[in-house]
Amino acid sequence: MSQSPAAQPAPIAVVVAMESELQHLLNRVTPVREVQDGPWRDRFATAGSVPLVALCCGIGMVNAAAGTEHVIGQYAPRAVFNFGCVGAHRRDILPGDIVIGSGAVNHGAVHILHDGSEYFPGLEYQFAGETVALTELETDPDLRDATIAAAEGWSPDPWPRGLNLPPDVEQRPPETHIGRVGSADQWTQFHDRLDMLHGKHGTLCEDMEAAAIAQVCARHGVPFMTVKDVSNNEYHVLTELTGEIDALPAEEVGRRSAELVLRTIERLGTR
Repeated sequence: MSQSPAAQPAPIAVVVAMESELQHLLNRVTPVREVQDGPWRDRFATAGSVPLVALCCGIGMVNAAAGTEHVIGQYAPRAVFNFGCVGAHRRDILPGDIVIGSGAVNHGAVHILHDGSEYFPGLEYQFAGETVALTELETDPDLRDATIAAAEGWSPDPWPRGLNLPPDVEQRPPETHIGRVGSADQWTQFHDRLDMLHGKHGTLCEDMEAAAIAQVCARHGVPFMTVKDVSNNEYHVLTELTGEIDALPAEEVGRRSAELVLRTIERLGTR
């Protein structure tokens, strides 16, 4: 006897920035249906027995927050995963490496003081009795533990030799790191600022979405997890940012983090 619709388990939502990233997940799951809801194209699929709803939200903090609000409001997922490409905040973290997010930090939430210095309010701050923002958020501990367990014994595919790396940097197998993901509508290249962001926030990498997704999840009480794969390290190779950015090959960006997210989801099952 089939389950009634009310008895179906809640889906796990996956929210990513770029279609090229999302395809790496969609190519590994079983499609069910699609729903076009205004600007949002909701893809329903199953990963083994686990129902998923996947959304390409678009690049940037506003798009990420809006897409996450949509998917939570429409489908009440039991968890939200985010994956995709990032730039490194440490010299030793190389393209192809994986970052399992222990948390996400909105490092763009700063006050610029009269002398030009920056004041970062921290976890959250108040203005006239109102909470302005949650700027530092942890990932869900159970999802994080499941992701770490799913990474045990797993070897990500090697990063293509010479891609976004100079000849003097020795190529090595991809490594998995656990730490914070920094997010803002910024792409940081200045080495001193990269050092500052890592030193101040403990971030291992940066994107433009994870902290916004985390904030919306926190407001709804939905467990959140982010997994990233490193596509560029500006300490070693500066990305050309003034024209068409071609440093992020579609066949590579998000592929390794998508695989780890799916390994984690299959481990979670329908529990």
